[in-house]
Amino acid sequence: MLTLSAPAAALGKGNWLGSITLSGLAACLFLALVLGVRGSNRIKINTKEKVGGWALLTGSMCLAAGGNWRDVVTGIGTIPHNAVAQAGFDDWGSAGMAIFLSLIVFGPGWKRLMWPALFGLAASVYWTQAGGVGAILLNSARTALGSLGGAG
Repeated sequence: MLTLSAPAAALGKGNWLGSITLSGLAACLFLALVLGVRGSNRIKINTKEKVGGWALLTGSMCLAAGGNWRDVVTGIGTIPHNAVAQAGFDDWGSAGMAIFLSLIVFGPGWKRLMWPALFGLAASVYWTQAGGVGAILLNSARTALGSLGGAG
């Protein structure tokens, strides 16, 4: 039988988006971030605050999805860490790097929004690793978004 709506049992469990995995959510968030930063006329991610929040959530979702998504975001996250290490500074710790990258995202005025998007993706790696309030907020947002599609 073909139906046009989701079964009532699925909606009752919070499965509002239908069948979608964390990898599917990561792909959709990543594409929306790229389109929004590039200047889509439909997807309005056009301020550093929106870009930063979207990048943090996208990075968190990519880390949760695992596989290649985690590798991409972790790879972006290793760039600032390696730059700090190569400059001869001591280890800043995950929380120190997360705060530093977040200040880079939200502090300066950016003409090109690609940069806060990349720094935001990198910051999501460190907020997740650091634990504490930052990780709680990112994990809560990821869990809430994942539950909309029944992703696990």
